[in-house]
Amino acid sequence: MNACAIKVLEKFSDVIFAYGFSDEYSFVLKKETTFYQRRASKILSIIVSFFSSTFVTKWKEFFSQKDLSVPPSFHSRVISCASMEVLQAYLLWRQTECHTSNLYNTCLWKLVVSGKSEKEAKEILKVLT
Repeated sequence: MNACAIKVLEKFSDVIFAYGFSDEYSFVLKKETTFYQRRASKILSIIVSFFSSTFVTKWKEFFSQKDLSVPPSFHSRVISCASMEVLQAYLLWRQTECHTSNLYNTCLWKLVVSGKSEKEAKEILKVLT
């Protein structure tokens, strides 16, 4: 997915920052962008379709022994940030979500490795969510 995000950054000069984890990516465009006349639906469709097609074309580069069994699809949305502070708060929220998800998954799989079933491990961790 990082390789796909890099391609987005290379393809679209108005995209100046990318942050991703798990199954999501956030892209930041220049404040003064006129990319597709700032039409959110157009920006959304162009970036997510380019990201998805790049994912398909790069699949064998990363998973040479495994066929892509289903076409990928990605959730997408456009968020307009009124100020740099709002953008920073948004990115901090995504970073915090990443950290929380990482901690949960680390604990989940540690419990599974120690002998719990995945269902039992999720039940133990239920109090954390």
